[in-house]
Amino acid sequence: MLTGSCRALAFFLAVQAMSAFASGREGEALVEPVRWIVAIVLGTLATLVLGGGLLGAFKASQSGESILKGGARGLLKGVVAFLVVGAVSMAGLTILSFLWIAYSYLAVNTVRPS
Repeated sequence: MLTGSCRALAFFLAVQAMSAFASGREGEALVEPVRWIVAIVLGTLATLVLGGGLLGAFKASQSGESILKGGARGLLKGVVAFLVVGAVSMAGLTILSFLWIAYSYLAVNTVRPS
């Protein structure tokens, strides 16, 4: 099992090596958007999990409970919040892609009827 710093190093090296896995000009064009997607998802994960942990620890200290127990509960809530945000985002993107495909079919038929 890797420790946190080893995982971070492994992820950093994997992101740096992405351009080496791109094949041809088409693959090279996709490297930068994939890096942005990975950075946004990891930023969201870190924000929600760390924010949940800090908020849980703060609430626990306010109510006189163990800060460690409250922080762990907050971390779990942060992970659940990340899963919910991911599910809602994917559902929204799926609906938008359906609408985009329908629009493209309708626009093609109304502009150039056959």
